[in-house]
Amino acid sequence: MKSQPAIGFIGAGNMGAALMRGVLDAHITSPQSVWAADVAAEKLAVLQAELHIQTTASNPEVLRRCNVVVLAVKPQNMDDVLSEIASVTSAKHFFISIAAGIPTARIEAALGNQPRVIRIMPNTPALIKCGASALARGKYATPDDLTFAVRMFQAVGVAVTLDESLLDAVTGLTGSGPAYIFLMIESLIKAGVELGLKPADADQLVKQMVLGAARMASELPQTPAQLREAVTSPGGTTFAGLQVLDKANYRDVISAAVKRATERAKELAQS
Repeated sequence: MKSQPAIGFIGAGNMGAALMRGVLDAHITSPQSVWAADVAAEKLAVLQAELHIQTTASNPEVLRRCNVVVLAVKPQNMDDVLSEIASVTSAKHFFISIAAGIPTARIEAALGNQPRVIRIMPNTPALIKCGASALARGKYATPDDLTFAVRMFQAVGVAVTLDESLLDAVTGLTGSGPAYIFLMIESLIKAGVELGLKPADADQLVKQMVLGAARMASELPQTPAQLREAVTSPGGTTFAGLQVLDKANYRDVISAAVKRATERAKELAQS
């Protein structure tokens, strides 16, 4: 892989734009070597002005210009995009797909000629370079392809390599997971307001508390269970609050949410 590879993005939405910023900030490539195509011309204009990348209205043009092609389109649009670019796909191309629920075998079959495909499940905190991404190698992708894809996604957070059979579980866990955390934050702020705090004060305190707890879980050597136990004095306030959560089967509810989201990912893949 060249030190300054030409990287093309088919789709310039939030995740595609986050990846563009990540690869440029990490000096994986240069603005002159990044191409983007999207149906929304205004998105391309904004990115061109901000990042000084190259833009086009033609998806096939991205393949003509680039060897690395990021498929950053919605799952429901993937088949149309693959049909459009199949005729210009060659052995030089390496595809990275971030479309949830679309298996590598489906992309390989649509493009033909044994294309090199890496499938990735990122999540929205990649927008602030705190993403959690899982990568799986397709049948024809090389170890070097995987290494390059990992490098790209480490530019926007952490990246782990898994068997593709586990990516639906990742979708339900860390792909959908930010929404579970946002709901918890929303609910905690609401509780604080109901207890008399001003909305702005509750908002600031809760967000800082969640940020601090996440950093403790990430940076301290203790397990989350040990950290929870350390703040839970027998008969104290935290103990009383946790009893309510236990009676509501909090752990089981979280597990059920992840499992249902995983099932839905499998359903979408089959459809």
